[in-house]
Amino acid sequence: MTTSASRKGRTGRKAGSSSLNYWLIGAGVFFIALIGLVIWANNRPSGTPASKVDLPADWVTGMSMGDPAAKVVVQAWEDFLCPHCQDWTATVEPKLVDEYVKTGKIRFEYHPLPLQGFQPASGMAAHSAFCAADQNSFWPYHDLLFATAASRGQAGFSLDVLVQNAKELGLDTAQFQQCMTSQQHSADVEASLAEASQLGLSSTPSLLINGKRMGNPFDYATIQAEIDQLVGAAQ
Repeated sequence: MTTSASRKGRTGRKAGSSSLNYWLIGAGVFFIALIGLVIWANNRPSGTPASKVDLPADWVTGMSMGDPAAKVVVQAWEDFLCPHCQDWTATVEPKLVDEYVKTGKIRFEYHPLPLQGFQPASGMAAHSAFCAADQNSFWPYHDLLFATAASRGQAGFSLDVLVQNAKELGLDTAQFQQCMTSQQHSADVEASLAEASQLGLSSTPSLLINGKRMGNPFDYATIQAEIDQLVGAAQ
């Protein structure tokens, strides 16, 4: 026969056990999250995101940044949905910005090259980039597009999401949506594709330095050597 006192004792022990279990689970989740944060911190790309660069106002125009008088022009031809472009933008681009754009040694240009395999989303993203550039917000929008692609893929490039991205950055969403729905920059996207074809570019990312295509856009040492040689020759 179970007495009232014994039942209370068991209830107390169960409550204490449950509390301990919850504490252990909570601590485990905390330490897992902490380990994940440390791993992320040790592996995150170094360098400054394009949208965070402090440059003179006249150094940032349209889809380019850097000293307008720079003798060296670096062109990145990319598709916002291209996974290799996402990697390049996270690893190589920040180094170029920190070492060469901020120091006035190069002019850096982004050129949309929406690939057929990612259509229609890649075309929508390219068009949205032109619409953001209309409001002098290409570079922060560029960063947000790559982040959206990494987290949501093609689903992140619907009209609603693209407009929401513009809203998050404080753009005039009515103007942005009108730009998108009217296909205001369809000719610009086609012109970019035509130029890429004329240059013989069919893959992304493609990197050109003063018109010379680099064999491996991820080979930063070779990119540095090419830029340094051209900068030295121009001085």
